Parts: sequence; structure tokens; C-alpha cells
Amino acid sequence: MADTLGGGIKITHSASAGRPADALIREAIRKEARLIVVGSRRVQGIGRVLGSVSNSVAQNAPCDVYIADTYDSG
Repeated sequence: MADTLGGGIKITHSASAGRPADALIREAIRKEARLIVVGSRRVQGIGRVLGSVSNSVAQNAPCDVYIADTYDSG
């Protein structure tokens, strides 16, 4: 994937314990990330009231956040 994005882009991944949004933010801080890519499942109902992982990451991340639409209507 990095090849299609252009030279000089480093993509990393890791596993971490804890609440998903908190874990993503901790890893972004630890890795000094410039971008977090997270999916969105279009949470509705009570889940939307309580907040979603992508929403929490977007509001609290130390870097830019790209929320990819991963919703499958079929």
C-alpha cells in the first residue's frame, strides 16, 4: 500500500490493550504518528449517544485523523 501512496510514507501497525480509542491515541503518541486511519460503521441509536471509536479518536488525537467509510449497506 505504501508504494501506491508515494515515496517516503511509512505505514505501521500494532496490537494494544484497552479501550480502542484510548489505545489508538496512545500508540499515535508513542509512534509520533502524523495520521491515524480509522473506519466508521455509521453507529446509530444508543451507540451514537455514547460516542464511537472514530469520533473519540478524531476529537482527541494528537495528529490528523482520516475516517474511512466502511459501512456496507448490503
